[in-house]
Amino acid sequence: MPREIRIDRDLCMGSGQCTIYAPDTFDQDDEAIAVVVDPDGNTEAELMSAATGCPTQAISVVHG
Repeated sequence: MPREIRIDRDLCMGSGQCTIYAPDTFDQDDEAIAVVVDPDGNTEAELMSAATGCPTQAISVVHG
């Protein structure tokens, strides 16, 4: 099932938790805001851990 990973740039505080939980999917830009580098880089479980581990809940995973 296709999925879309969304990051609310206004909510992201740059904690980097997503890069710990799903390092092959997320990175941080020059402003330390989360970016998706490979939506298929990590497992579904790792993506959900990244989303729930985000302190500001800036990450959502939408299944299409």
